[in-house]
Amino acid sequence: MVFEIMKLPNLRLHETQAQFAAILGVLALFCLVALTYAVFRGFNQDMMAIIFNPSAGLGKYRKLGVFAGTAVTLGVGVTAGLLGFNSLGQKRNTKQGMSWLGLAFGALAVSAAPVLLFAWMQLNQSTLG
Repeated sequence: MVFEIMKLPNLRLHETQAQFAAILGVLALFCLVALTYAVFRGFNQDMMAIIFNPSAGLGKYRKLGVFAGTAVTLGVGVTAGLLGFNSLGQKRNTKQGMSWLGLAFGALAVSAAPVLLFAWMQLNQSTLG
């Protein structure tokens, strides 16, 4: 059986960087939406607290999930932003819109993820029951 080696994308090309920036920017937004759901699930508006049970079901892993989700969102967002910024304004880059998209979505994810982590740390209230 013969295995063909898949050609890897050349990240030195600014067009390829723009494409990856856009893809990672959209992925960063999906991570941000998932992080928002993980943080504010069980939010009680009257008490202004996020109520969860750390001893039952997925509540055991919720704190770890919020911290890991923040790290993943920041990592993907920073990568998208840097790729978008690096390819932005280059003469040979014909996909300037993708560069802007990656830069903007990456910046949004990087700026919102720490705010969500801070909200989680200030508002979480664990209940046993």
